[in-house]
Parts: sequence; structure tokens; C-alpha cells
Amino acid sequence: MKLKEFQLERLFARYRQRAKYMLSQSSCESVTMQEIVDMADKECKSLWNNMRLGYTDPKGCILLREAVTDRYQSIRPNDILELVPEEGIFIFMNTLLDPGDEVIVMQPCLPSLYELPRALGCKVIRWPLEITSWGWRLDLNFLAENISPKTKLLVMNIPNNPTGYIPVRTEMDRILNMADRMGTYVFCEETYRGMEHDPAAALPSLADLYSRATIVGGLNKYGLPGTRMGWLVTRNRQVLAECAAYKDYTTLCNNGPGEILATIAMRNASELLKRNHEIVLENLKIAEVFFKKHKAMFQWIQPNGGSTAFPKLLPPHDVMDMTERAMNDKDLLIIPDRVFDLSNNHFRVGLGRKDFGKALAIFKDLVEEMEKA
Repeated sequence: MKLKEFQLERLFARYRQRAKYMLSQSSCESVTMQEIVDMADKECKSLWNNMRLGYTDPKGCILLREAVTDRYQSIRPNDILELVPEEGIFIFMNTLLDPGDEVIVMQPCLPSLYELPRALGCKVIRWPLEITSWGWRLDLNFLAENISPKTKLLVMNIPNNPTGYIPVRTEMDRILNMADRMGTYVFCEETYRGMEHDPAAALPSLADLYSRATIVGGLNKYGLPGTRMGWLVTRNRQVLAECAAYKDYTTLCNNGPGEILATIAMRNASELLKRNHEIVLENLKIAEVFFKKHKAMFQWIQPNGGSTAFPKLLPPHDVMDMTERAMNDKDLLIIPDRVFDLSNNHFRVGLGRKDFGKALAIFKDLVEEMEKA
């Protein structure tokens, strides 16, 4: 399998050390080791203090899987395979898909969600998000016209990174009904489920709603992405068993310290989520004011959830020129839409960090210089 360069991650790798400011990170404010250890209950403290660094259960720590089930309606510990989130995408795609399979992928999304099916020899149909007067939307008629019994897999990312889009429940029900009629599997990257900006917009996990659904989640929104702990969730026993068998060839099992830290985090998930969600909502207010003040230069499209937004730079300005100038002149890293294989002059704004205001202030200087030019 020949994979294209993962442009999003290569861009971060190239400029991470050089950039003094970052406007486009999708991860939320991280926690310190001490903060998490201080949250530990008696059981987790004992596990942490007496931890041995041997092999762990390939399926994952039962205590962690039990804690993860609290975030779902019908999922049990045996419906969960613990792994690295990106590993989960890689494993699932490799076990389900064969050359020639047809895959529909919503766009934009994490590049691996469409690049892996392409590299596996699948026919990839891109289902684009569109801009309307009230925000982002998916054209359900497009799906109705393109999904068929040949469609092996429908790939989604809800809440969407980078747009912050969330469908309403009636739209999701219609999507899943179409998939069900065609016998289509559904895969959804659900890292930011639980971070809906309006609580009324919250959707159940697709793993709860659809028997052929598999989802991947992780600790990004809780502030522990560096543990590299996540989970694959499905009620489909065959899919889970095949993914578990494939994992023998990747990480085999998970890191013991990460499992305990993740268990502590998931036992305190509501507190950690509330902390980072408040940061996102406060930064969202600041971003709305900024982009609407500069509406002659940007189109602000309101996100509905998650920790990112995807505004558009208006002509005659070019987003690649802007991002290169930001890096070269301001040491400010901005992610353009090209890393999502798009060329519509959008760029990602990350709302999940406490230092967002500092990065936006540097961006403001650049914008004012561009306006005067």
C-alpha cells in the first residue's frame, strides 16, 4: 500500500519548533501529569503506585473500557477495542476494505479518512460540506444520488474537524436509513462528540444508533492527547474481532501508564470536558467578534461543535500567500485548506487553547497589514 504524504502532520512537523504562535491546533488545552494523578480515586492511585511495565491486555484495560461505556447509551466493555486513535482508523480500513470497493467520504475531514481508502484501491466519492446562509450543511440529495448497494462504506466525522459542523438528528436519521437500505457500513471519527456548542444539538454516538457503525474516539478533548490513548467502538462482533486480530501486527497491546492515566481521565470525564469546553466557547466569542469586524476580508461560517472553525479568506487574497506570510513574517502557523486536499481559500482556526488570544493578536497585525496593502 502506497500512502501519500500526510500533509497536515508534515506541516506541523516542519514548523512546530520554529512557530512561536499557532492559530490552527485542533487539540484542546492539555493537562499536567500532576493534575491527572491528583484526580485519581483510591483504586487508580494503587494501580499507578504499583504499576509494572509489562505487556498489557491486547483488548485494553477493563477499568478503562468500563469508564468509556459511560459516554454511550448501549455500549458494553466488550464492544470496545482500546488503541491509538489514528491506529484505529488504519486498522478498520485495512480489515473492512478491499480494492475496488466504493467508499463515500464527507469532506473536509481528517486526511487519513479518505487517503487510506484511496491507497487501498477503493473508489472514493467525496461528499462535500457546503456553505449556506445559516452555516455548513451536507447535501442529503447528493448522498441519495450516489449511495448504492455497491457502497461498502460511508465515512463521517461528527462533530466535524475542521468546520465544526453537526447535522441535526432528523438529517442523521435519514443518512443512516439510506445506509441501512444499501447494507452500507458507517465509520465515524467522533473525537469531539460531547463538545456541541448548543447542548440541544448533541447527537448519540453512531455506535448506539446503527448496528453497522464503527466509531473511533480518544482523549483529545479531555486534554490528554499525548497519552495516545483511544478506542474503537462497535456492536458488530465480527468487525471488532477482525480489528483486534489486525492489531497484533501494529501495537499488539497498549502502554500501561497511558491506560491508567486514561482511566483516571474517563472517571473524571465530565470535569475535564467542562474545563476545555468553556475555553472553546470563550475563544469562539473572541473569534466571532474578530472575523465579523474584518468581514470585508473573511467569511465567517459558524461552527456548531468541536474545537475548530473553517473561515474563508475572500478574494483577491490567497490563503497560501497568507499562511506563508504568517510563518515567515510573524512566526505564526496557520493551516490552509490544501492540507485537507481542498483549494477553496479556507483555513483552520483552533479554539481549544488558553493562548488563542495571543495567536489571534499576532494574526490581527498580519490582517491589518494586508488590508493596508
